[in-house]
Amino acid sequence: MTDADAPALPTTSGSPTTGHRRSPARVLRWVAAASWFALLAGYAATVVATGRTPIDVLAALVTFLVAHPVGPALFVLAYVLRPLVAFSAAVLTIGAGHLYGPGWGLLVVVLGANGGALLAYGLARWLGAGIAGAALGHPRLRGVAARLRTRTFETVLTLRFVFAPYDAVNYLAGALRLRPGPFVLATVIGSLPGTLTFLLFGASIGDLSALGEGRWPTLNPWTLAASAALFVASLAVARALRR
Repeated sequence: MTDADAPALPTTSGSPTTGHRRSPARVLRWVAAASWFALLAGYAATVVATGRTPIDVLAALVTFLVAHPVGPALFVLAYVLRPLVAFSAAVLTIGAGHLYGPGWGLLVVVLGANGGALLAYGLARWLGAGIAGAALGHPRLRGVAARLRTRTFETVLTLRFVFAPYDAVNYLAGALRLRPGPFVLATVIGSLPGTLTFLLFGASIGDLSALGEGRWPTLNPWTLAASAALFVASLAVARALRR
């Protein structure tokens, strides 16, 4: 398919040099910045108010997420809202592996990650091309956009396998108004190798309270080896697909 045959891409309205209206992408950046400020300020205030060290507060949060009945639900909610604050999905997945182990951790991450993917997809679908900005007009993305429209499942699956930027794919899929069914199914399947890799790594990490004593947590060598092996296998598959 040539560029001339590719379906027309959504276009942004207005000019960046005219008017004072802020683009949806800029608004989201401000939301992310404000959310980070609120989180860090709240964390610092908790440390000061309780008189505990930052590591003690982190340990208390870990204990709450594991021991309290609503802990897993709050973790899933944090994962769903993650795209709004531009927080690392890998860090949360490692955390889920450490807190809940590979089994329950996988359930938590699948629910949270795909909820977050749908949130980003829905925002981009609602706001249109304004959230994707100039990326939709990039020459190298025209072919990808065309394939996403005509072969949604296969293209999204491939993008997940080759570790394309997770949130960027979600926003692009929404801006292109792809069918949600194939998008979600491909996301669930294609994200599994990376998810399991980070879950196993998190599960290999021992008690974090060792950090408060100036020691590094112990690592489970077998779980860590399984994570490394899956990571190498995922890279090999990604390299083959990139070709």
